[in-house]
Amino acid sequence: MDVLNYTSREMIALMETRYGKGTWHGRGLFSHLYERGTLEGLEKSPAFRDNPALAGEIRRDFDFILPRVSAETGDEGTVKSLLTFSDGGSAESVFIPMHGHNTICLSSQIGCKRGCSFCRTAKMGLVRSLTAGEIVAQVLHHRFRENREIRNIVFMGMGEPFDNFDQVIKAVDILSDYRGLNIPKKFISLSTCGHRDGVGRLGELIKSRPEEHYDLLRIAVSINSADPDTRNTLMPVNRIWPLEQLKESLAALPQNRYKDRLYFEYVLIKGVNDSDEDGRKLLEFLDGLGGTVNLIPYHGEENVPTGKDLERFWNLIKGGGRRCWTRKSKGKGIQAACGLLAAEGTERL
Repeated sequence: MDVLNYTSREMIALMETRYGKGTWHGRGLFSHLYERGTLEGLEKSPAFRDNPALAGEIRRDFDFILPRVSAETGDEGTVKSLLTFSDGGSAESVFIPMHGHNTICLSSQIGCKRGCSFCRTAKMGLVRSLTAGEIVAQVLHHRFRENREIRNIVFMGMGEPFDNFDQVIKAVDILSDYRGLNIPKKFISLSTCGHRDGVGRLGELIKSRPEEHYDLLRIAVSINSADPDTRNTLMPVNRIWPLEQLKESLAALPQNRYKDRLYFEYVLIKGVNDSDEDGRKLLEFLDGLGGTVNLIPYHGEENVPTGKDLERFWNLIKGGGRRCWTRKSKGKGIQAACGLLAAEGTERL
């Protein structure tokens, strides 16, 4: 059993059914694990101090082996880690130091099936989805092995998070639990290529479980063009869920009412989606939606925009009354920037 696969509620239930214990021991195990990043010393924790034999039994029953890791350090302290799991599959995560806080960019899948033309991960195809425990393990690697404080979590690594909806939401529950790592949901972002059904499922989850505050999650939608033909070429997902359907589902989210919970990611590709007409179509699509535009320079070998290209497009969007930021990409030199993760060397399992 992978101990990282359990929410605190599931851990309490397991303690009851497997060990005949309850909330005190379940929460004690969860807190010890995420406060220390290990099961070592469990017998000395408050919940198990009077029952070291139970602590020993739990340690024998549960697997807690963090993935093998190789890492590269790039500009401004950015670190890309390749984590290899027990079945040999590998995924990448990125540590991004930022002014005042640190961010971890997580993968939700090994590869991706969505086929975005500008993304290196897409060229892998989909190998498999990650479990909640494998997602959480990426955070524990940076938090405890590397001793890094973490404030922000972004699901912007390999994979489409909404193609792995249940495991991603479970990982969010584990990471945000105040008994553990206690990373508030308002500091967790889910990035999607425009998965209308996933957006709809999130909306239903927000309604059905209001006590969990999933409405605080930040949603980043990879738009990249508001012209249907161009977006069809860049992002085949547009043929499945066209922009008008995506817009309808986004408008129904509570996040749409706030400027800092809904973001539109726009990878600017010179000569492809950077014309004044492209900007006007983007503004037209965004009409009636809240949120902020994030401009991201394309990181390919050709069609790379200049600083002037970015400034011109930024002025167009800003002049149209839309809040807009130009994202400074980090880690390009180690293939860790947006769209560059590929877990090279990973084979289909």
